[in-house]
Amino acid sequence: MARSLLTFSTFLLWCSSFAQTGNSFLTHFSPSDERIDYHSNGMVQDGRGLIYFSNKKGVLEFDGKNWQLIATPGAVYTLSILQEEVYVGGVFGFGVLVQKGSQRVYQSIFSQPVFSSAVSKDHVYACSEKSLFAVSAGKIDFEITAEPSSLFAGLIEAFETIFVKVEDQTLLQLKNNLLVKAEVALPATSELIFCSTYSITGNLIIGTELGEVYLMSPKSPAAPLKFNDAGFVKQNVLVAGVWINEHQVALGTLLGGVILVDTNTGVTIDHLDFSTGLPDNEVFALMPDHSGGVWVAHEYGFTRIAPTLPFKSYNHFPGLNGNLLCVQSVNGQTYVGTTTGLYRLAKELSVATKSIEVIQNSQPRRKSLFGFLRKKEVTKTKSSKPTYESKIIKHLGYAYKKVAGIEGKIIQLIEIKEKLIASGLAGVFEVDEGKARSIAGGPVRTIFFSTALQQLLIGTSQNQVKTLARSASGWIETNLLDTLADQINYAFEDNLDNVWLCGRTAVYRLETIDGKITDASVFPIANPSLDEMVGVAYGNEVYLAASEKFKIFDHKNSFIRYDSLPGPHRYFASAGYFWFNDGSKWRTVDKRLKSVNLEWLGLFPNLRFLAPAENSQSLWVITANNELYKFSNSVNSNDDVHYPLVLRQVKGQDINITKGKRVTLEQPENELSFDFIQPDYVSSYAMQYRYQVKGLSNTWTSWSNTNHIASFPFLPPGNYQIAIQSRDLLGNESKIETIPFEVLPPYWKRWWFYALEFLFFGILVFLSVKLTVANSKYRYLSEILSLLTVIIFIQFISTIINSIIVVKSSPVVQFFIQVVIALLVFPIELYFRKFMQAAALGKYQIRLWRNKSITN
Repeated sequence: MARSLLTFSTFLLWCSSFAQTGNSFLTHFSPSDERIDYHSNGMVQDGRGLIYFSNKKGVLEFDGKNWQLIATPGAVYTLSILQEEVYVGGVFGFGVLVQKGSQRVYQSIFSQPVFSSAVSKDHVYACSEKSLFAVSAGKIDFEITAEPSSLFAGLIEAFETIFVKVEDQTLLQLKNNLLVKAEVALPATSELIFCSTYSITGNLIIGTELGEVYLMSPKSPAAPLKFNDAGFVKQNVLVAGVWINEHQVALGTLLGGVILVDTNTGVTIDHLDFSTGLPDNEVFALMPDHSGGVWVAHEYGFTRIAPTLPFKSYNHFPGLNGNLLCVQSVNGQTYVGTTTGLYRLAKELSVATKSIEVIQNSQPRRKSLFGFLRKKEVTKTKSSKPTYESKIIKHLGYAYKKVAGIEGKIIQLIEIKEKLIASGLAGVFEVDEGKARSIAGGPVRTIFFSTALQQLLIGTSQNQVKTLARSASGWIETNLLDTLADQINYAFEDNLDNVWLCGRTAVYRLETIDGKITDASVFPIANPSLDEMVGVAYGNEVYLAASEKFKIFDHKNSFIRYDSLPGPHRYFASAGYFWFNDGSKWRTVDKRLKSVNLEWLGLFPNLRFLAPAENSQSLWVITANNELYKFSNSVNSNDDVHYPLVLRQVKGQDINITKGKRVTLEQPENELSFDFIQPDYVSSYAMQYRYQVKGLSNTWTSWSNTNHIASFPFLPPGNYQIAIQSRDLLGNESKIETIPFEVLPPYWKRWWFYALEFLFFGILVFLSVKLTVANSKYRYLSEILSLLTVIIFIQFISTIINSIIVVKSSPVVQFFIQVVIALLVFPIELYFRKFMQAAALGKYQIRLWRNKSITN
């Protein structure tokens, strides 16, 4: 209902101090399983970088790429982390997530419903309506019960002290395992709805139900935060607040999205809402991560705000229509060409009309964070009918204005002597102060201003090349190339003042001296796929790109294959620069952009347009998703924090793996795989992995986004060590993580099984000897059993040797090893034979002696 009370007649640009710098980079996340509800009121991040979200069905675990739902007996209200253990509270009670095999499961500590928790020093504290529990090491240390007439309303941690909110708005403090009246002077004007600590300084940001925001440090009392948009926060109902860094905070509202505020100046750094890319204005919860980002929980999932990332969004200002194709800055003015025309970013006075429900001279209120658990609710009396107050607010902001006089697609923008030239399907136009004047009609493929000729070259869709020169009265056609008939898609100049024109299957070179064309040459180019050919002059060399191949001019009137650069998977030319993707990152050979860290462009696997801005110190970027960003090298990013590699799971074996300890595995009947991940919430798809399995191979796999899973359809018995490493989009390589493991052979191939077989057949041999002595007809049976025993003994000795000495060899070598062992065991076989023969001969002599005695 609160949403219905706030209507906007026009888009509200309510702060001009940040508008022209663009909006912060946003990344959106949501589980792919539609059965998982997105609603979450709590988020925490552990030391490994994994993020946990409270959920109706349990705890959602996220590593930047994979979602996992850890089921609990009911809805989760609160999450806390103590010593890398995740504690969970909800309608089912309170417990901890523990590792069971390759999965994490919920383990209960007690069953009393818990709606709030907090961590202080070496304990996690859980709060129910009537009790406060102190938990450590997975068990309850002590419990404090509320007064019979009181109900606990939530927990606050401040300055390593636990405070308990009571329903009557009193505040208690935990001291010496007892609850006493709060000794720290926290704001008491209205009920506290959040209290967030900045871990480095210990400073607090505190929010109240009335929309007031306070700052507090360990050395100074709470003081109101004075910021420009305090009224906006109150009107849109404050619900959450967190620190971004030492001097910046993020404030979330129920109706107006999130604002980022500088606590030193009170200036609003950024405002993120539906109009600037946030999926919903209603904020459920906020959380700062370890990389300087802010997570927002909303109705449609989760959004990460990256205020320190060197990309600022420029496509969310109102007025911009169509698919974005090009952008150019001229004299401090920003122009964007789209499929519907040309637009200029300009200041605009915006008007917003708000209808606000007013009750007893206060703004609409939101219930406190845990108000849904209260038994007593404040109800309106019949006499307190709501009244409505309409407010008209005027603000100076920015918006895109369509340039008059241009109708149709604009595909190219260039600057000529501080004048903007725009070209597209409607022709070529000169733009000045937001007004366009036509200088050439008809659809255009490309335009290029030749400094050697001081003329504008226009490649038309009618396969003509027009040339125009500027005069005092305007542009006049010179007809220098009116005899050239080809589909010219691109033009450029080299260091010798030669002009190169790229056609479909040929390149034209115009040699110039003193502004005049002295010679023209044609060079056929193999272009079987009929790609739009582009070129670039770098130093004294001229390069072409066509049909996914690079060619270089050999100065012998021909272009030859150039193999020093990888074949471009994707390439394009824009604003006089040539760009190509080599399969892993975007590159250019232009020296003017050497100061720009182009590795960041790996965030966007598919780009539509790139152009330098501000003397090549920054870049305009248009992505295939129709997003416009300004990339600045001057921004100091904290998003390069590196989380460790995490072993997610082992498929094919249900085992626990402890870092640094050898793991013993049964030989898997199915595929065995180790699934690693390095948490990354900026460019998880750009993260690359490689691995090596010592004992199986001495080489590393190639870097790939899919090599975080090491799969083995079959592993022979033996000792192995898997080593894995990751590399982010900036080229930073992680520490190599290793897991030693041993694959045991099947039980029938182990030494103890052969020993049992040897013992078994040995007993049979012994019995057979006895039988042979008793009766000569069992002689052959005894020899067969002896032979089997010798064979088993050979296998037994071979198994023991292989378990002690690991020999990497072919089956042929293994056969000869078996022969050597057999030869070594051969004396034992001879001994058995002699023993059996001696026993039989002895028995025969005894029998012969007995017969002789009887005869005598």
